[in-house]
Amino acid sequence: MRRLVLLIGVIVLALPAGAGALKGGPGDGTLVVENALGVVTMTVRGGIIGRFDSGTIEVYDPVAGDGPLPVVRGATLRERLGPRRILYTGDTDVRFRLIGGVYRVRITAIGIDVSAVGRGFGVLDGSGFTDEQTGRYSLNGGSFQTMPGTATRFTLGTPLPAIPTR
Repeated sequence: MRRLVLLIGVIVLALPAGAGALKGGPGDGTLVVENALGVVTMTVRGGIIGRFDSGTIEVYDPVAGDGPLPVVRGATLRERLGPRRILYTGDTDVRFRLIGGVYRVRITAIGIDVSAVGRGFGVLDGSGFTDEQTGRYSLNGGSFQTMPGTATRFTLGTPLPAIPTR
């Protein structure tokens, strides 16, 4: 019983330190996408967390070992496309977490909710869904806007240095 109480105490004390590790650094920006339909593509050094109702997420980790492995839950199909590139497909509530490295992500889905903190760039594209509510997004702390109906580039924070393409 004493060990259990001690273990819980250590966990409670460690939580604030772990949460502080996810704070944005100098030059970091933010992206929040809510209930979107379409495609969100981004290359980010930092953290990406999110979910979608139905669709795919392609994850490419260009710098092996620079952060923890990506975590994707709820996908019904996992297809390896290369040494560090994986495509996940799911029809219900796929959740993902990519923290602490450089990641390239392409989410093509319905019901996209994603938050990213760090530095990078990407494209938001709600085209093909003009008859429906395409969702909304906020970039670098700005006000929310409707998901764009054409492919629209964005920069997250200050620009990143060159990232390997292999």
